[in-house]
Amino acid sequence: MRVIALDVGTGTQDVLLYDTSLVTENNLKMVMPSQTAIVANRIRSVTEQGRSLFLCGETMGGGPSSSAVRAHLEGGYSVFATPLAAKTLSDDLDKVRSWGVKITAAQPPTDCVRIEMSDVDVPALKFALQQFDVSLPTMCAVACQDHGESSGSNRIFRFQHFKHLIATGGGLTSFCYVDGRIPNYLTRLKAVYRTLERNEMQWILVMDTGPAAILGALCDEAVTKHAWEPHIIVNVGNGHTLAAMLDQKKIIGMFEHHTSLINTEKLDYFLSLFMDGKLTNERVFQDGGHGCYIHETGYQEIDRAFRERGFWVTTIGPQRGIMRKSRLSPYFAAPGGDMMLAGCFGLVTGFNNLV
Repeated sequence: MRVIALDVGTGTQDVLLYDTSLVTENNLKMVMPSQTAIVANRIRSVTEQGRSLFLCGETMGGGPSSSAVRAHLEGGYSVFATPLAAKTLSDDLDKVRSWGVKITAAQPPTDCVRIEMSDVDVPALKFALQQFDVSLPTMCAVACQDHGESSGSNRIFRFQHFKHLIATGGGLTSFCYVDGRIPNYLTRLKAVYRTLERNEMQWILVMDTGPAAILGALCDEAVTKHAWEPHIIVNVGNGHTLAAMLDQKKIIGMFEHHTSLINTEKLDYFLSLFMDGKLTNERVFQDGGHGCYIHETGYQEIDRAFRERGFWVTTIGPQRGIMRKSRLSPYFAAPGGDMMLAGCFGLVTGFNNLV
């Protein structure tokens, strides 16, 4: 079996070509700039040229690309966008229009620089692999963070989605979607699926980056030994930090914050409250994070001895250095020998279980 696994983050897109005919350590891998960072650079180049901008393609992750669009507008330059591309900036297209973006179904007649919006550049991946005489598989698994389309706070909406999945079982593969069976409100994941389908991928799995990283951390040999015990896995990403509480290989609690708003002391404090079952959604949200949910029944079913002596804590993610001086003495996981590919190994695990 050959599957291309792509973990799309704020700063990087991490790529693993998983081939069961090879020793795991010999699989091909790349850590490259994320598409939102690439698009942001292209937009800044257009701004420097003083030209108008036309955004087309799919809804994708914002962050750097959205900031570049706002800077382009603030510079006094025009921005045109198709409805799908404009949703990268906000689910509320009236809000996007209020910023000065002109929504259009087709490229305007004015002289604009056209920029394609997409979280996955399949032709670029295919070209890069071809330089080494490697073909792109038709099996593909992609992770990206999807807040979900909502009329209110996307932070609140995101945790309502997580709460539902945890409350209805919390199985890690419940966060995976195959055969295009993706909830309509997960517009970014649906956009990724459309992109892959257009590029003739035949077997497709998509999921959120946070759960993908958690699932991938379980592939580390040391973590595997504790897989059925209550433990905490913390993914400290470039943009977001997500912590999951697991028992019997099921998520029973989760909280997520913005990495830029935390340090070692704050993360230790939140994790301590989390392990005591006392961290609330309101506490995280009011601090600027996304939220928190702990399944009360699942938490109470954990053996009291585990709760009293403290959970086994594992950390992964490119900003995991925040936890180097943590008083919780976390284990630094490296599934498949490469921490940056934790999400990719999580995707492969999901693929093996569902496709």
